[in-house]
Amino acid sequence: MLKVGGEVDSFCTRCNLVLAHTIHAMVGPRPVKVECNTCHVVHAFRGPVRGATPRPARTRALKGPVASFDEVLRTKNLALAVKYSPRTTFATDQVIEHPTFGLGFVSSVLDGGKIQVTFRSDLKVLIHGRGA
Repeated sequence: MLKVGGEVDSFCTRCNLVLAHTIHAMVGPRPVKVECNTCHVVHAFRGPVRGATPRPARTRALKGPVASFDEVLRTKNLALAVKYSPRTTFATDQVIEHPTFGLGFVSSVLDGGKIQVTFRSDLKVLIHGRGA
C-alpha cells in the first residue's frame, strides 16, 4: 500500500531513469509528488499508467559457470571501496559502498554517464561523473 513517506518507482527527470523515490504527497491512492532517492530532486510522480498490465521480467540464459556474489566480492579489495555519489566517476570492477544497496562492484560503464553495478540483491544502473 502506498503512503506518504513510503517508496515507489518513478521516472526521475534529472537521472533520466526509473528509480526508487520517496513519496511526498498523494491524491487519493496515487502519489503526486516524489523525491528521487539517488539525486534528491523533488518532482511530480511519473509512474506507470493506471490500468496498465506490468510486463513480465525478461530473463536470459547464462553461459558457463556462474560465480556467486560473495565469491566475486572475495576477489576484490574491500578496503578500497568508495562511497557512492553521483558526482564520483567510477571504473569497471571498482567496489562501491551504496547507502541503500550496500557493497557492490561496477559491472560495466555505460554511455551517458551511467554505470551498471552488481549488488547482492540486484543489478542496478546508477549515474556517475556528474561533477560538482
